[in-house]
Amino acid sequence: MSCVLHVAAACVVLVGIAVAVHFIITPFYHAGGAPFTLWRCMNWFIAPAVLITVVASYAGKRSMDGEGSSDPKRYLEVNTVFYGSVAAGIIYYWNWALSLSPGNVPYGQFWSVLGAALPILMVVAGIRLWNLHVGHTAPAANGYQV
Repeated sequence: MSCVLHVAAACVVLVGIAVAVHFIITPFYHAGGAPFTLWRCMNWFIAPAVLITVVASYAGKRSMDGEGSSDPKRYLEVNTVFYGSVAAGIIYYWNWALSLSPGNVPYGQFWSVLGAALPILMVVAGIRLWNLHVGHTAPAANGYQV
C-alpha cells in the first residue's frame, strides 16, 4: 500500500509542478485567439490529481482530528489545504466540463485562479501523502505530524 501512496503522491507533486511551470510560461507562447491545446491535454492529468489532492488532504484532516491536536497553526494549515482543495476541485471540474461541452465557454478568470492555487494545494497534499504510512502518520521535516 505504501508503494501505491508514494506513486500517487509523486504524480500529484509532478502535476502540480507542471501546472505551475506551464501557467507561468503560457503568456510567452500564447498570443490569444488560438486554443490552449497543451492545457487541454494537461487537463486529463490534472483531473485525477485533483481527486487525489482532495483525498490526501482529507486524510491529513482526519489524522489531525483523530489526534486531538490543539496546535492552532497545524489546525489552520490542515483545514486550509482540505477546504481549499475541495473548493478548487469544484471550480476545476465545473470549468473543465464547460470546456468539454460544445457551445459552452469556460471562465478564463477561474483558470487563472486555478493556475495559481492548484500547484500549491497539490504539492502540499502530495508531500503529506508521501509521508503518510499505513495506519499512522510520520513526522515531517519541520517537526509537525503530517
